[in-house]
Amino acid sequence: MSLRVHGLRVLAIILTVFALYACNKKEDKPAASVSEKKGETTASVETVPADFAEAYKGVLVVSAVEGVDWQKGIISATGRGLPPKHITNPAQAKILAMRAATVEAQKNLLATILKMKTPPDRGMKEYLDDKHIEITRIEGFIKGATVVKEEYKDDGSAEVTLEAPI
Repeated sequence: MSLRVHGLRVLAIILTVFALYACNKKEDKPAASVSEKKGETTASVETVPADFAEAYKGVLVVSAVEGVDWQKGIISATGRGLPPKHITNPAQAKILAMRAATVEAQKNLLATILKMKTPPDRGMKEYLDDKHIEITRIEGFIKGATVVKEEYKDDGSAEVTLEAPI
């Protein structure tokens, strides 16, 4: 089996474990803060996941990867697609453009995942190769991503934005 297949399988297992952990997490703890502005004191309460930081402690290094929102715990990707030129039926062209955009977004989501870093500052691909994670798990994770936005453009193209939990 190729290294790429092993790498993707490792990523799938890791992401599945994190997704399952996120689904079973305890209630969020409110974090209170007090701020002062020109003699006025105001209090604010912000909800922070109780175990979010603990879940990723020692596993993933928080790095600046476009498409990864560490505070919300999501990965997002956008894809754009055009219909095939030989399609003349407008309804069919819209559907095929949306499908092409979805596939492109899934590809971009995988690319974003592979850009993430693991300790000690290694790429996700190397980490997955070492752990021998099966690619089918990653494919399932990516195909299960939530469609956040679908938009048809005036030029006949379509745009899809996907999100998945870290």
